[in-house]
Amino acid sequence: MSHLVRQLIAARRGLVYCRRGLRVPRAVSLTFDDGPSEWTEPILDVLAEGDARATFFVLGCSIAGREHILRRSVEEGNELGNHAFSHVDPATLPDEQLRAELARTTALIEEAAGVRTRLFRPPYAEAEVRVARVARSVGLAPTVLRSVDPADWREPDAEAITRHVLDVVAAGAIVCLHDGVSPAERDRAASRQPTVEALRRLVPELTSRGYALVTVSELLA
Repeated sequence: MSHLVRQLIAARRGLVYCRRGLRVPRAVSLTFDDGPSEWTEPILDVLAEGDARATFFVLGCSIAGREHILRRSVEEGNELGNHAFSHVDPATLPDEQLRAELARTTALIEEAAGVRTRLFRPPYAEAEVRVARVARSVGLAPTVLRSVDPADWREPDAEAITRHVLDVVAAGAIVCLHDGVSPAERDRAASRQPTVEALRRLVPELTSRGYALVTVSELLA
């Protein structure tokens, strides 16, 4: 079975990797996981300078004290998605516990930013049909995965992050980046500054190639 056929079947089950179809717009969605954090506002600065929009998949446990960042994200035309609360692999959670993680994060996002998110990206950006079904039961659909993964969470070289994205990006792509650090990484002095630096080149370069940089919902519309 081809990769394309697998993605089309997955989409019917609520799992989206990218925009597929006969008329894919010349657009790309940049997405960011694990925020908000100290790196989110520098990322917002780069997006604003480039007249670009993105989708931020928010980690519930990272919201407290950074509510203003979520409000700014929305005010500048970006989109907020749900990345669960604790960054535990959702495949390991029973339905009720996963449902509670998702509902808690949705409520925190709505309280902080005044918007009700409808998109979900599971931690580790992998999912099974059961996870998508649970997410849908609490109003989160589709479950958004990725088609471009530069593994910026472990890559310290901004140029390597940039090169990976530019080498494989195509119309309809969903690019998975990180604006925050998961709880498991916080004791290792992890930084997302390389992602910020990579974005300074990615936004103008993707724009110069004729791509509109849009939210996931805009890409899939």
